[in-house]
Amino acid sequence: MSENGESGVKAASLIIMALLFLSLLYVVSIEPFPHASYLSRELLSTQDASSLGGGMSNFLWNFRGLDLIMQTLILFATAISCLALLREEKH
Repeated sequence: MSENGESGVKAASLIIMALLFLSLLYVVSIEPFPHASYLSRELLSTQDASSLGGGMSNFLWNFRGLDLIMQTLILFATAISCLALLREEKH
């Protein structure tokens, strides 16, 4: 590609990025942020949480096998990724 073509592509991409940024700024400045619709009592739980610990513990101990399988898959994926990054290229 010639240098004129590359500069044209760069200029077009800069114009598109500037238009996107300006349209985002326009939308953010015109539309009000809906902070007034949030009420503090809706964000705080009003229910008793004493049974939460037992339920969570029960879930973790009952699905321990699934947890171990997922951890094993993550370790294998990590090992394969490291081997792929550190392999030697043959010419």
